[in-house]
Amino acid sequence: MLDLGQPRGTGTLAAAAALIPAGAVQFQAAPPSTMGDMPGMSGNAGTDGPRGRTVGAAGRVAAVNAGHHGVTLYHQPISAVGWTAMGPEMQAAQSVNLTKVRSSEKAKFTPSGVKSLPTLRSITPVL
Repeated sequence: MLDLGQPRGTGTLAAAAALIPAGAVQFQAAPPSTMGDMPGMSGNAGTDGPRGRTVGAAGRVAAVNAGHHGVTLYHQPISAVGWTAMGPEMQAAQSVNLTKVRSSEKAKFTPSGVKSLPTLRSITPVL
């Protein structure tokens, strides 16, 4: 081995660093995740569901977020679209009136969205 007067092991690191020209290392951003990428989520809810049918569901309202026009709903599995039981916050369509929906109430709802975050197409309190 040729001794260049450097401490042992530093020459390898310096040689490796010299082989990487400036700007040669690039990072590629991962594609955005979708509902289909989440465990237990097929992303096939609502009017975009299997065979284009509308899928209705029921659950309990955990929170209403008027600022984001969204609702957090806890629901049981929705087998028609492959969703497990969960409590996601769903963005409501602008046409959905959230003033009649209250936290801790039961509600019927219609989600939609294929491989995207679900959107509430309708929500109605169950009295």
